[in-house]
This record gives sequence, C-alpha cells and structure tokens, in this order.
Amino acid sequence: MNPTILTGWSIAALLFAAALLAPFGTGLRRGASSLVAAMTVAGAVTLYSHDVMALPQICAALITGGAVGLALGRGLPRSALPALLSGLVGQAGLAAVFIGAAAWRNPHAFGLLDDVTDRLRIDGAVAIGTAVAWGAMACGGAVTILWRGSVHQAGYPLVASVMLLATGGCVAVFVANPQIGWLLACVGVALLAGRGLTKWGMGAGTEPALALVGGFAGWAVAASAFLMENMAMAVAGGLAGAAGSLFGARLCGGAGRKGLADGGRRP
Repeated sequence: MNPTILTGWSIAALLFAAALLAPFGTGLRRGASSLVAAMTVAGAVTLYSHDVMALPQICAALITGGAVGLALGRGLPRSALPALLSGLVGQAGLAAVFIGAAAWRNPHAFGLLDDVTDRLRIDGAVAIGTAVAWGAMACGGAVTILWRGSVHQAGYPLVASVMLLATGGCVAVFVANPQIGWLLACVGVALLAGRGLTKWGMGAGTEPALALVGGFAGWAVAASAFLMENMAMAVAGGLAGAAGSLFGARLCGGAGRKGLADGGRRP
C-alpha cells in the first residue's frame, strides 16, 4: 500500500480510537471533535486513493452538504437534533437496502456472478443479505426514534434477541437460495429487529438508541462497500459500525448502573 495512504488511514484510526475512549460529560465535546477529524481524514484519503474523475463535483457536494448540516444544526433546537440525526442515519440504511436490491437485480454489473455456473456467488449473496439486513435494521430503528412512542423496556430484550436471530436465519437461507422472497423476508424481519433493539435502547434514553442505530447504518455501509469493491468505504463503515455499537453499549451500561448524568465519572 502507498505509504501516504497507509499513514492517512492510521491517523484516521487513531482519531476514531480517541473518540471512542473519550469520557462522558465534558469529554464528549472532545470525542465529537476527534470523530469529525477522523471522518475528514478518512474522506480525504478515500479521494486521494481513487482515480476520481468528478473531483470538483464531489468537493462541491461535500461543501454544500456540510453547509446544510451546519445550518440545520445551528438553526434547530437541541431537542430536535436526535430526530434529525436519526432521519439522516435512516436514509443511509435505506440506501444500503437499495444497493443490495440493485446488486441482487443485476449481479453482473457488480461482478457477483460465478464464471463457471453463471450464478450468484456465495460471497456476493452474503454481502447482499448483510447489507439489506443491517440497512433495514437502521431504517426500523430510525423510524422508532422519530415515532417516539411510549417506551416499555420490559420484554423488549427478549423480542429483539429473537428477531435478531431470525434475521440471521433469513440471511443464511437467502445465501443458500437467493430468491426475492427470502430477500423480502430479510427486510421485514430486520425491520422488526431494529425496532426491538432501538426500543430497548430507548429504555435508557434517546442517546443510546441513536448510537445503536448509527452502528446499524455503519455495518450496512461496510457491507455495501464490499458490493462496490470499495475497501476504503468498507473500513470507514466498519469503524462507524463499531463506534456506534460500542458507544451505545457504553451508554446503556452507564445508564443501567447509575444514570447518564453520572456517566462521566466512571464510564
């Protein structure tokens, strides 16, 4: 690998680690700054490592999106920010579902067909099923946060665990028999699993639930990256998925022990 690219990814990984290890309370601002810096470095390395023909348009889109996000973040009340973030994360999950569906519909365009049998390869089916499942879980979780129904924590962990196992089973069956029916079953069961896990996270607050949904979307992006043969995107999505999952687990654990208000003392 190019030493410049390797150095850039190493810096991004260190910044992600710093964001994950930041303590609660006063350290959250420092962690958020490290996360923004990590994403900036990762994006710059991704553009540098690829032969991008539409670089001016991509830079213009990044600047425009950043400006819109900054305007929304400063203009909306703080109480509305979780809903805004969940909506954006849900769109990322929905994009992963569409990418998986497109790869299933035209596997030749994604290079997923076996050269001998002219059928969908197993690794391609695994990537499609995983991307669709994680993306649907992110969508289900985002809708749950936006809906803001009444939270009843009792019973949801069991239901969520059952639906999560059912999602894995549907993905396994789809890999063995990649038909549209099993792909739709993956979407439906994953939506319920995402809703159940998010409801369980909301029992500890909106922040843990939002972190979990962000983790779902990160894993969906990583799986989609394998379909598009973009290893940089896979690394970034995996880091985002791990960060969201770990951050959500830390928040849920801290809330379960002594409440989020005291989480900064001993995460």
